[in-house]
Amino acid sequence: MTIQDLKIGEVAEIVSINHQKLPRPMITELLELGFFPGAEITLKEKSLLLGKMVCILSGTTIALRTHDGNAIEIKLKQK
Repeated sequence: MTIQDLKIGEVAEIVSINHQKLPRPMITELLELGFFPGAEITLKEKSLLLGKMVCILSGTTIALRTHDGNAIEIKLKQK
């Protein structure tokens, strides 16, 4: 499951980043933003038309391209 599969309001834990789906500079940027295994992420908004999603990661709101979210493996957190 990836961030792209989340529904608005769902909370998940980052498991890994698929290094084969993203260029190295993008992986570095994601790591600098806090996209580490174990980090909690919540989907706030998603626009398939614009290809963007807004996530909350460690209290910070981050906009992400939907395509890039496809490389971030997650597991849903139980409520």
